[in-house]
Parts: sequence; C-alpha cells; structure tokens
Amino acid sequence: MTVVAIDFGTSNTVVSLLEPDTQQAKTLRLDRISRLFRLQTKAGERLEIPVIPTLAYVRAPEELVLGQQVRSQRLGFSEPQRLFKAFKRDLAADFQPPPRQLDGVTYDARSISEQFLQAIWQELTEKYVRPSQVIFTVPVGAFERYLDWFRHLAQALGIEQFRLVDESTAAALGYGVKHPGSLVLVVDWGGGTLDLSLVRTATAADEQNSLQAQVIAKFDAYIGGEDIDGWIVEDYLRDRGSSRETVGTVGWQNLLELAERLKIRLSHKESAQESWLDEETFTSYDIRLTQEKLEEILEDRQFLQQLREGLDEVLTTATSKGIQKGEIERVLLVGGSCLIPAVRQLIGSYFGKPKVKFGKPFAAVSHGALALSQIDRVEDNLRHSYAIRLWEPHSRTYSYFTLFEKGSSYPCKREEPLMLQVATEGQKEIRLDIGELAEVAQGEVTFDGAGRMTSRSLNHCEAYHSLDRDRDRACLAHLDPPGKAGIDRIAVTFEVNAQRTLQVTVKDLLLGKILLRDRAIAELK
Repeated sequence: MTVVAIDFGTSNTVVSLLEPDTQQAKTLRLDRISRLFRLQTKAGERLEIPVIPTLAYVRAPEELVLGQQVRSQRLGFSEPQRLFKAFKRDLAADFQPPPRQLDGVTYDARSISEQFLQAIWQELTEKYVRPSQVIFTVPVGAFERYLDWFRHLAQALGIEQFRLVDESTAAALGYGVKHPGSLVLVVDWGGGTLDLSLVRTATAADEQNSLQAQVIAKFDAYIGGEDIDGWIVEDYLRDRGSSRETVGTVGWQNLLELAERLKIRLSHKESAQESWLDEETFTSYDIRLTQEKLEEILEDRQFLQQLREGLDEVLTTATSKGIQKGEIERVLLVGGSCLIPAVRQLIGSYFGKPKVKFGKPFAAVSHGALALSQIDRVEDNLRHSYAIRLWEPHSRTYSYFTLFEKGSSYPCKREEPLMLQVATEGQKEIRLDIGELAEVAQGEVTFDGAGRMTSRSLNHCEAYHSLDRDRDRACLAHLDPPGKAGIDRIAVTFEVNAQRTLQVTVKDLLLGKILLRDRAIAELK
C-alpha cells in the first residue's frame, strides 16, 4: 500500500510518501514545481527541505505556471494582477477576495487552488505509483465549507481512500511522539494561520500495541508570515515618507520579496539588509532590518499578542480538564513564522527553553499525517461551537441557541430536546438553520479594483457559517395541520455520532409522531 500526505500551505506545500518497504516518511521533490528551502539553524546545521511554493501565474487563457517555476522566472512582477499567492488562506478563511478577470476567464481562490493541487497530483502520479491512500492536512479552525471542498477535490481526482487531519495534530506525530502518555503542545505557525493543539498519546483500549492520539485543546487564528511581509514593507515606506500607492504594484511586489528574504535571514542573524533598484524610476530601495526592529513591528501589529492569547486559551482549556502547564513535556514548533526569534523566545518564556523543539519546521506536518495511517485512531473534539439560528419575530433579529460547545468530545448527545414554535401563524414547515459559531482572529483586509490586498490589521469577530448548503439534507419539518404561533410544535433531539456526523430526530408534538429519525445534517469538524 502506498500512502501519500499533502500539506497544502499558504506559502509552501509539502508532499510526502510512506515508502512501502521501509514504512519511513520521505519528502518528495517534484522536479518541475519544487524547490529546496535552505535553512541554517543557530547550531550551524544546514537543512534542505523540498517544498512547492504555493504560487500560481496565469500566463495565457487556461495556462497556469505553478510553484518554483513562478519564482525562478520571476513571474508576476511586471503584471502582478496575474500572480496568485496565499490563495490557500483565502480559500480557508471567513472572507473571500473578489475574483479576477484575465483574458476573459474568471479566476478565484477556489479555482486556482483546485488547479494547483491537480498539478501536484499529475506530477505525483507521473513520477510515482498511484497512491492507494491520500491524507490531506487542514487548519485546526477550518470551516465545513473548506473541508467539503477537499472532499469534492478528492472525488474529482478519483481518490477512493482519503483522510483529512488537522495540521497541528499531525505535526505532533511528525516529531515522533508515539509513546503512550506523551503530552505535547504543537505551535504550527506558517504563512497564513496560527494553529495550536495540545495532544496526548495513549494505548488503545482494545489493542496493547495500538496507539491513539487524543486532542485536548485547540486554538486557531488567520494570521501568519504573509502579514509580516506586508508590515515590514509598510513600516519601511512610512519611514521614507512613501506609500504603497507611490511605489505602485510592481514596486510593492518586489519589496514584498525583499521583506520575505530579510525575515528568513533574521532567523539566524541579528541584522540583515536587502536592496532593489526600480529600473523605471531609477529609485533605489535599501531595507535594513534588525531582530529588535522586527519584534517592535510584531508587537505593534499584535502579532505576538495573538500568540499569547492563543497559548493562554489552550492552557485555560487544559486546566479545566485537570491538566497543568508543567505536565506538558514538549512544545513542538512548526512553520516558517516559528523561525522568528521573538516567537521562539516568547514560547520559551512560557514553558522553558529546554522543552521547545524546532527540528522539522516544514516536513513535520506531512510526515505526521503519514504516521496516522499507522495509528489506531485520533480522539478529537469539536473546534467550533454549533448552534441553531432562530428568528425572533418581535425584535426582527436572529438569536443563537448553542447545541454543542467547542471542545466537546464526540460521540455526544444533548439530553434535553429543543422545543420549537412556528414564527408566524399558519406556517407549514420549520427549517432548522444550524451552523458553526466561532471566534475568529484574522487580518482584516480590503481589495483594490484588480483584486489585490491593500491593507491589513488584526481583527477579532464572531462568525456564523450555516451548514444548510444542501437543501436535500437540511432538516425540514413539514407541518400538517399548520402550526399556531405561541405553541410548541416540534421537539428536536441532537446527537453527534462517532463518525462526527450531526444527526437530528424530530417529533411532532401535536400529532405525537416522529417526523425525522436520526437524520444526518452534516459532518462536523
């Protein structure tokens, strides 16, 4: 059996293969679209990790250039509207940037992401045998819409066996945490999202040598390295008395590339400098940045504060479950944003530097996803709360009744049924609007006419996402005779089974009969 894991990232995508003979994880280098990410640790160790830059460039109608080919040919600098980057975060996040019209064809985050992963699949099947199982990794806080997109993609690619696993849980396994009873915290901070998972391993009750993973607490925020690059450039231009509008779209893209290089070099140097000459205006741009200055920028933009809040929330959840901070054995860092010294110092101040490990910043997630094929099961919990949205006819506003709190382990069932009335006299049906209710922290953005991001700031808000995407699966109670206002008409019982499927049973109180029994509404994250 050949198992492949694809860690679809905001800045870089990693593909790994579980070699059939040795059962060891191997990070794949796909010739046409991969690059070697060279990283030097403080200890002087040089690492080379094959990654696929998550980039796409529209060269002609229906012709996309992807991955390293975009970087090596420096595509997108003269025509930045044709360059797509960070589209994974756009696809997963609560907001969606406007689509772009290029050569009479419409492109958006969904279509670009699909073509990007299809190209990876084609390269994979040309170079290696067709995988018998594929594991995709997803952010901890991904909404159902994003998970459904992956399910449809797997079906379109003809993948019969596939799994979805959250990135930070996979990272714990990627670091080789396989001993029963291990308690580890994963900080997965890449180009687009911050994901935290507190994970404990245990021996499965029915098999002495079979391992399972238990997720105790989670946290997520849509903020990452892509935001930092923009902040560095904005800070530099402000000091020069300039702006993004002044340098133009071409200049902005070149300066973002400089900022990314500076950020990487500052992972092991106290200071770094990069230069660029605008050949049209003959203006020279020289950016010098120190670790201290970068930390100031991150504090000013609440980047480090977001990490503090996430760590505090995870630790609070752990304490409520009887787990103290001192019991955490290791803190595992994953993703490019964890290269930043200020990030590692902050985490070290929370847990002590000896506990903090940073040996597999890019491959841990995909390698850990492969390890899941050798683990009995993962005992997970609900990252988001799930609620029913109710219309209040008197105030003419919506209210939310929480069904299952975030952090709940499943299978689980509400002991008391929910009693519902019709909103208007003579109403013939009651539709249950059930959705995900989540606290979201993300970069607040605006877009110009070409669909380019123009500003970023950290924003906290409550988001509601209805699960009523498929009207055939929606919970709809038909009432015959019609309902009367002010009188309870139906009783609804909610349950999440072991397969993470939300089920409802609906009873007509007037007739005393069951209208729906164990009706599947949605698969929950």
